[in-house]
Amino acid sequence: MKQVFGVMMVKKVLVLLIIVAQIILAPFIVMAEKESIEVDLNLEEQDLAYTFFDLSNGEATLLQSGKGQNILIDTGSLESQEELEQRLKMYHVEFIDTLIITNQTEEYTGNLQWIINNFNVQKIIVPEVIKQQLITFHHLQDKEVIGWKKGQKTELLPFLKTEVIYVEENDLENKGALVIVFSYGKQTLLFMGIADKQVEKQLIENYALKSTILKVAEFGSEKGTTQPFLEEVDPQVAILFKKNGVPVSELVLERLQETWIDIYQTYRLGTVSIKCHNDDYEILTVRPHEEELSLGLANNISRLFKK
Repeated sequence: MKQVFGVMMVKKVLVLLIIVAQIILAPFIVMAEKESIEVDLNLEEQDLAYTFFDLSNGEATLLQSGKGQNILIDTGSLESQEELEQRLKMYHVEFIDTLIITNQTEEYTGNLQWIINNFNVQKIIVPEVIKQQLITFHHLQDKEVIGWKKGQKTELLPFLKTEVIYVEENDLENKGALVIVFSYGKQTLLFMGIADKQVEKQLIENYALKSTILKVAEFGSEKGTTQPFLEEVDPQVAILFKKNGVPVSELVLERLQETWIDIYQTYRLGTVSIKCHNDDYEILTVRPHEEELSLGLANNISRLFKK
């Protein structure tokens, strides 16, 4: 009898603790449902942040400077518009200085018009080879549209050097796909817009590709990200976006893992921000719907790397 009574008492105590916890945490959970999460990267004047959004379909990457400038690379698929809007708000984006399109397909351009209409976009950069096509299709006749060619070099933000090292001109589906190198201090981002073994071979032969960060092409397609390419790039971090219904190639994942690269799949880990200083960088991941974020803990992973 004593043993049964003891078990009953333990159960009652557990139930009471659960009820108390629910009462205490309820205001926080309601607040989280009513208020959107905000992320403050605390950028200093000469800092730069790359943020790769965890959209359910498509690519969208935000570049932010310590002086408050915003650049958006690609816009994700139309079905991801609500997610994109939420994440832009999360990072306090009210306007976009420059919009860059690296691929003409829907997973990259689905929200192009919506972005232009809602974020006071000042400048749109597209591949020169499909510039007129995009202007006509997306009704950009009254906008400042700049065409980028291979070899194009510019400084989009203070201390951020940009070079286009490849533009696809033949493949109809990927026509205009760009490969861009972003260089900030000692940190380099290789932004691959096309997965193609021959393209990678050509890049290896003509460029020094070693980079800190690799944005993997075409959602981890098996058509690219070859072993020789990875060995040449030798990245510390690899970013993979999600294409709805198309899983990342197991071969590509295996190569990345065998090369001891830190792999960030946005649909698994959440939005990934890489805050760059001149000599080092920090990585932050944010998932808008996780319970710990409901309690206000936005910075669930933060790491500092120094060379």
